[in-house]
Amino acid sequence: MKERKILFLLTIVCLILLSVLSLKYGILLYVGSSLIGVMISMHIFFLIGVLTRNHTFVDTAWGLSFIIVAHVSFWMQKEHSLLQWLVLAMVTLWGLRLFTYIVARTIGRAEDLRYQAVRKSTEKQRSAVLASYLRIYVLQGFLALFIATPLILINTLKPNHLSNWYLIGIAVWAVGFFFEVVGDWQLKTFLSQKQNEGHLMTSGLWKYSRHPNYFGESLLWWGIFLIALTFEGGWTSFFGPLLLTYLLLKISGVPPAERLTKKLPGFEDYKSRTSVFIPWIPKREGRS
Repeated sequence: MKERKILFLLTIVCLILLSVLSLKYGILLYVGSSLIGVMISMHIFFLIGVLTRNHTFVDTAWGLSFIIVAHVSFWMQKEHSLLQWLVLAMVTLWGLRLFTYIVARTIGRAEDLRYQAVRKSTEKQRSAVLASYLRIYVLQGFLALFIATPLILINTLKPNHLSNWYLIGIAVWAVGFFFEVVGDWQLKTFLSQKQNEGHLMTSGLWKYSRHPNYFGESLLWWGIFLIALTFEGGWTSFFGPLLLTYLLLKISGVPPAERLTKKLPGFEDYKSRTSVFIPWIPKREGRS
C-alpha cells in the first residue's frame, strides 16, 4: 500500500500548489467553477454506479472531466486566442474519444476488479456507500482537476516570451494521441478475435511497449503542459502531468493491467524483452 500513501501525499501537495497558484494569479474563480462542474458530473455517475452496483462507470466520467474543465475555464473568458481555441478542440477530441471508448467497453460487463476491491474493503463499514463515494468519485474528481491545471492556466493567463514555442507542445500532444488511440484500437481488434483468447497482444505498438496506450495518455498531457509553458506562470502546473504519469505507472494503469496479463502464457518472456512504458526496441531474447 506504499503507492496509496504516496498518492495521498501527492493529492495534498497538489491541493496546496493549486490553491497557492490560484491565489497568486487570481484564478480562484475559474478553478472553483471547474471543480463544481467536475463534481456535478461525478455525482451523476455516482448515482449510476449505485443503481447499477457497478462503479466502473466512473471511468467514463474521466474523459468528460477534462472536457468540463477545458470548457468552463474557456467560456468564462471574454476573449480567446487561436491557440486557446486549438487547445480546447484538442482536449475535447481526446476526451470524447476516451469517453466513447470506455462506454463501449463498460456496458454489459462486470465491475472492474479495482472497484470490486474497493467495494469489498468497505462493505463491512456502516457507511460503505459513503466510503466508495469518497474513495472513487470525489478523489477522482480532484485528481482530474489537478491534472487539468495546465488547461486552466492556458485559458486564463497571458502568453509570455516563449509564445512561439507552442508548436512543440502540439507536436508532443499529437504523438501521444497517436499512441493512445492506435494502442487502444490494436488491443480492441486483437481481443475481438476468438483465436486470440488467452493470448498476449505483442504486435504493433505493443511490440515496443507493454502499455503504449497509457504512455500515449501521459505524453499528450505533457504536451499540454509544454503549451502551458508559453503562458505566464504556466510552469507552475508541472504537477498535473507528473501526477497523471504516477497514476498510470503505479496506481490505475500499469499495475491492474499487468495483474490480468501476468497469468497468460509467455508473459514473463514478453516482460523481459519489452519496455513497460516508454516505447523502445525490444530485446532479442527474452529471459524466462
